[in-house]
Amino acid sequence: MSAVTLMRSAVSSTSEGRSQRQIGERWVRALSLVAVTVATWMLCTLMGGTWMFLARDLHPHEALVEIAESMGGPISIAYIFLALFACVLLVPSLLGLLTQAARANLGGREEHLAALRLIGATAGEVRGMMILESLRQALVGLVLGSVLYVVTCPAWSLLTFQDKPVGAWEMLTWWVIPIAWIVVLVLAACSVWLALRRVAVTPLGVTKKIPPKGQNMITLVLSVVGAVVLYRYLSSLTIAPQADALEFGALLVVAGGILTVNALIAVGVIQLLARLSYRVPGAANYVATRRVGRGAKTTWKRVTALYFVAFIGGVGAWISAVPEIDDQPALKMITGDIPSGVVITAVFAAVLLVSSTLLTQALSVVEQKQLTKSLYFIGAPAAFHTKVAVREVGIPMLVVALLGFGMGGLMGTIMVMVYANVLDKVALFAALVAVALVGCVLAVVGTGRLREQVLLGMGRAND
Repeated sequence: MSAVTLMRSAVSSTSEGRSQRQIGERWVRALSLVAVTVATWMLCTLMGGTWMFLARDLHPHEALVEIAESMGGPISIAYIFLALFACVLLVPSLLGLLTQAARANLGGREEHLAALRLIGATAGEVRGMMILESLRQALVGLVLGSVLYVVTCPAWSLLTFQDKPVGAWEMLTWWVIPIAWIVVLVLAACSVWLALRRVAVTPLGVTKKIPPKGQNMITLVLSVVGAVVLYRYLSSLTIAPQADALEFGALLVVAGGILTVNALIAVGVIQLLARLSYRVPGAANYVATRRVGRGAKTTWKRVTALYFVAFIGGVGAWISAVPEIDDQPALKMITGDIPSGVVITAVFAAVLLVSSTLLTQALSVVEQKQLTKSLYFIGAPAAFHTKVAVREVGIPMLVVALLGFGMGGLMGTIMVMVYANVLDKVALFAALVAVALVGCVLAVVGTGRLREQVLLGMGRAND
């Protein structure tokens, strides 16, 4: 029995497969397809936009040549840096969305995998089947995302950068599509393979899901120390518009390091607060705090997108406060283009946030369906699980929103030396982050309806 044969027949030949077309799994599959489509489009667009600025640096137009002569050096490298900086802010959420979409096919499928093992399939065949199924789903999203990228390229001609309108097909770069396909397919296969390592299925059909280990306090302390060191080093850097690629590259490396240690800090803070809340009274608090305390990394995956949106909001508030400087042509050009760049980054982050929130919340309902059913049969109503979800995900969302906006604002204060009306910008972006937070919590509340449908679809007959 080959992995391809299993992939074709297993879903339609088992009661689990027939059930998944009727309840929550179909929502997860649809949302995962949307997620891959959006991520592919965004990945191609980010690479195409960065390459556009690189091509303009290699073949500068008249305005860039005049400014370079007056400044004694090219300034187009600054645009490449800003494009790469936007990529650094967006790519972690983008890759996280792709990872969640690739693993969506595994959500709540332990019984399915157990049935396959029980009828004689080997562990390798089951693993191969799930990887092939994930790749098939990813291929559909890749095709749709690539078409969307090509179709939307002419729309970028409405914008102007470097005193030159974006060409109708200037954002279209053919080689970014195969690169995006390779990245997505490799990431999908590796994500499923790593996820299956946490699900042990014996030949007798006994499943055991191994949860990820928690983060120890040493990692949290070292992350805080690392963040302090990186922020201090960032404050020592002085970057001018005509700086060379090495200086901009050092700044990007520091920014990436700050994002990494901040993520570790966020996981540690979520876990610490959850464990400190163990004694908070209430059944819903009891279940929620222990789920988060013992699975902080899983909770972090569900709130990652909001953290990076808040971080982008904190940085964007300060960057957008840079005033236009008329007496220096180079600074006038750059500061005039900054608002457009901030808006594009914020819109991309919002799209990632919506896609990630819908997918992760629907996936959490499917992954916890057996536990939800068990608690429901002993008297816990469906509303109880919604209360648990709000505490389990809503409180960490509030924590990461505050951390992300604070850390991003700190980076912004270091990077921006000249600003105007910064308090107004901070208040505006804080309000936008608050709206995003409320929207995410409402999405968690909205999963209650999906949870009720899952309970109705399972029923006592399958117990």
